Amino acid sequence: MRLQKMAGSSAVAPAAAVKPAPSMSANIVSTPAVPIGSEVVDFRGYFKVDVYPHNAVIYRPGDTSDRVFLLKRGRVRLVRTGRNAARSVLAILRAGDLFGEISLGEQGQTAEEQAVASGEAEVWSIEGNEFRNLLESRPSLALDIVRAQNERIRHLRRRLLGVTFKEVPARLAETLLQLGETLGERCPHGGELDLRAVTQQDLADLVGASRSFVSTLINEMKRDGYLGNVGRILCIRDQKALRKIASKEK
Repeated sequence: MRLQKMAGSSAVAPAAAVKPAPSMSANIVSTPAVPIGSEVVDFRGYFKVDVYPHNAVIYRPGDTSDRVFLLKRGRVRLVRTGRNAARSVLAILRAGDLFGEISLGEQGQTAEEQAVASGEAEVWSIEGNEFRNLLESRPSLALDIVRAQNERIRHLRRRLLGVTFKEVPARLAETLLQLGETLGERCPHGGELDLRAVTQQDLADLVGASRSFVSTLINEMKRDGYLGNVGRILCIRDQKALRKIASKEK
């Protein structure tokens, strides 16, 4: 879920010392943007503030704390570590996204993924019981959480259908379009959108393919004029062409 309306622009209290924070128990978000409704809530009175340097761990698999996180500034990657220490990126979060897990009465559940700062990240966090009290006192916020969960389910369904019914080129095109929608910035180089700090390994993880195959496809899309790059910045040059590729099924 993405919180789009915050209280005025007054300064945030100084961040606490940087340290890994404990995590969760029943997955609650990392979804596309959802408005918070007409009510403007001053969340600063509820949240603890931490600033994490690049690659700092916010929480790890196995952490059992009941806590919800709000990414205020920067980016965070949600990562799953498999056998042989192989890592796979599950999601790339932007400022405004809620993530983490909250216990709904079940005990002993633990986080399954790892949250890692991608560049310096300012993260606000709140204990699960305080977050539940906040939802109870602000029904409009609770409704937005439900909407965010529905959007998250739709997003996961689209991803599952892509793996089932689409070849890797279509999945890659769809992923690029989705990242452009959530993370894209206006391109000053003649393209349409810039994707900063999104690596080919990120794309391979999100698509479910090898990095070498994704690299080959990206080079083909660059050759065809659909993508470009300036330094390490990947540029989307032709969204219409990518949508055509993304629409193809097996």
